[in-house]
Amino acid sequence: MTCGNISLQAKLCRIRTKVRIAPSFGRCLQNKLWTRSWEKEDAHPPCLQSQNWRAGALNNYLGRQREPCVCLCHSAPAAVVRQKAVDEKTEEFKLVYRFPGIKYCRVLSRLKLLQTATTVAVLPPICHLYLQDQVSQHLLLYTTGIALFAGAMLYGMSYFFRRIIGLIYLSETGRIVKVAHLTFWGRRNDIYCPIETVMTLDEVGDSKGELLLQFKRYNSTDILYFTIKFGQIVDRQKFTQIFGKVE
Repeated sequence: MTCGNISLQAKLCRIRTKVRIAPSFGRCLQNKLWTRSWEKEDAHPPCLQSQNWRAGALNNYLGRQREPCVCLCHSAPAAVVRQKAVDEKTEEFKLVYRFPGIKYCRVLSRLKLLQTATTVAVLPPICHLYLQDQVSQHLLLYTTGIALFAGAMLYGMSYFFRRIIGLIYLSETGRIVKVAHLTFWGRRNDIYCPIETVMTLDEVGDSKGELLLQFKRYNSTDILYFTIKFGQIVDRQKFTQIFGKVE
């Protein structure tokens, strides 16, 4: 055998040795990795894991039990307010004061609203005709002035009519006062207020002979008006209970 054959056989032996060693080294490395992973999992005993799971489940259950209580606490004030409003509307009231002219105020309020709406609806066609040179500038200015004046008059009249009291009631228990007045659209609106929040005529500062007397409350800045000269006191005793003595 020559030297070349000997060296070739030696190289083949080395390659075979490396091929045999590689799988065994891979198996050893894989076994070590598996062993380490199991050691990490065994670091927490099964009993401790089950205890943690039970504690988490218990906390979740207690959290779900607490939620309805919080909801009930938040919903309690709303339920009280709703029940109070129902009691106010279902309670019996006795008429104390009446203003017969409130029906004429209602008619005027609605007529003024209709007039303003009609005037404002006519203004756009007039502007269109003016741009087409079919109407004069004088007519355009006249229509615009009427529309602006009608809007200003509507605001002024509605501001006054919305503050005129048409009816005043007192509950049978003597605790709640109901006041009826007009809205911007000429409809009736009822206000419920405890009697202790209503100021008497002496506290308001109006003299008994004034045409319009103020209806004020301690818990509100809104001011309403009523008249004794043109109104009718149906029940003087209850009226005195609300506003004090009237000369």
